[in-house]
Amino acid sequence: MQCPFCASEIGPDAVVCEKCGATRITQRTTAGVFVGWVGMVLALIWALLWVPLLILPFTGLGVSGYPWLTLIVGTIVAAGLLWYSKSTVHSKWIRRED
Repeated sequence: MQCPFCASEIGPDAVVCEKCGATRITQRTTAGVFVGWVGMVLALIWALLWVPLLILPFTGLGVSGYPWLTLIVGTIVAAGLLWYSKSTVHSKWIRRED
């Protein structure tokens, strides 16, 4: 692999170019950060829907009217958003600032 700034040969797993000092950084895209926040908010809301399931059996109330479809679909959507957010990671090289 070659350094994108000085074209010197560097290893494929290199983080810093020995010749020019360029550094490889890893960051998430803006869309990935936004989707991650939306996924975290949805996960928190759906976690609050799971909590009553721990209490309902002890109160004698039935769970037949519980919004099961909403609970399951929301959990899958939140997990999917969090997975997508983690998949938006990319790396790029930046020059060393003197």
